[in-house]
Amino acid sequence: MTRLWTKAASASAAALAVSAFAVTSASAQEHEIDATAIDATLITEVAPEGFKVAAVAIEYDRALRFGGTGLDPAAFDVDVSLGEGTLSALVGERTVTAAYTSATPEITGQQREGRYVILELDLADPAATGSYTDWSTSLTHYYDLEGTYSVAQVADIGTPRASVAAQPANVVENSDVVNPIIDQYASGTLATAAGPELEYRYYTPEKAPGKKRALVVSLHGFGESGTNNFSQLAGNQISVAFASDAVQQSDPAYILSPQADPFDADKGAWWAPQMQDAVIELVETFIAEHPDVDTSRVYLTGLSMGSYGSWALLQEHSDLFAGAVVVCGGGVADEAAAATELADFPIWAVHSEDDWVVAYDAPGSDYRVFQALEDAGTPVVWTEWSGLLSDDEQERLAKTALKDAAVTGSQHIFTTIEAGTTPVFNHLSWIPTYSNEVILDWLFAQDADR
Repeated sequence: MTRLWTKAASASAAALAVSAFAVTSASAQEHEIDATAIDATLITEVAPEGFKVAAVAIEYDRALRFGGTGLDPAAFDVDVSLGEGTLSALVGERTVTAAYTSATPEITGQQREGRYVILELDLADPAATGSYTDWSTSLTHYYDLEGTYSVAQVADIGTPRASVAAQPANVVENSDVVNPIIDQYASGTLATAAGPELEYRYYTPEKAPGKKRALVVSLHGFGESGTNNFSQLAGNQISVAFASDAVQQSDPAYILSPQADPFDADKGAWWAPQMQDAVIELVETFIAEHPDVDTSRVYLTGLSMGSYGSWALLQEHSDLFAGAVVVCGGGVADEAAAATELADFPIWAVHSEDDWVVAYDAPGSDYRVFQALEDAGTPVVWTEWSGLLSDDEQERLAKTALKDAAVTGSQHIFTTIEAGTTPVFNHLSWIPTYSNEVILDWLFAQDADR
């Protein structure tokens, strides 16, 4: 009797198992999500090396809810075709480094229920760039990115109980492009008494009743010149580094970024006196229109051509500013006079030792001015490191420089980027400068009232 009962029980259990499997399979089928990719949006970023496409957001026709921490990056193909009608055509594939669902087309790094799948992309991909240089003019140009990315879901995504089937034949192109930080800048134009009509962009920090905000004025390099009122933000991090969430949390600040045009006889480069006068008029007008600007914490930063303008402005108008960061600088006509005029003015300069565009040791270079400062008895902190070190290591060395400055009472720090170590090529010493949070923090620590 026991054996018969056991066989019967086993048969019953087997039947139940089959039944349970059927129910589970049916349940799995019931949870398959009938969703279709319908559009895509590119998400750009101003990386240290320049303007990049950092992610693509695929929009589906319904919300996706999978749970978990992310999707398989290999489930998506991303192809790029840039350059029709430009000097620099570019075709390639992008590497997906992370994938997750989201309610909005933005990079969050976290999976949340929503209509979008965010594909984070490898910024080191050759096809990651959104810009190119026209070497006949040395100006940076930007691809029209709309419709340049093709995206397909080539494998199932989700979980066995909730998934979206592969749809490799459903290739969607991006219909939109968002620039998360740049899009937060407003634009303006000032017809100056100095003559030039100056176009500019500006970032407004979070306001707080009774709180004053610093102001950072940035002067771009030659490559970012023009009339698009965009390049001075997208070309490199001279402006947007100060608008990052991390910096704005610790040092909320306005950022004011005008654009020069050396090819316009009515304007000119930053070394043109009328453009320098126009910049001062812009800064003074901006301060008058924004009474919450802390006039004791107005800062100046310039790179390459912008450093030429910065040195000229500082010699004539140092009382308007509290401190400056100048990068690959030059153009100083009288180094000894500049050293005398700026002996008490805080400056951190950065220059690559093998820079062939603005020579490191050329007459009028920032290196020569710092030598003149030291020759006149003004304490200078000299630092040198590789621009290929990790950010953490470069920031550690920058902190050491600050300690040395505190010991010597120096308000002048000069950083040499060792020959052969500047990222991309040897003029781009701004790459390790604006990604160094210690240098940015040093600038914000300067106060003209102290």
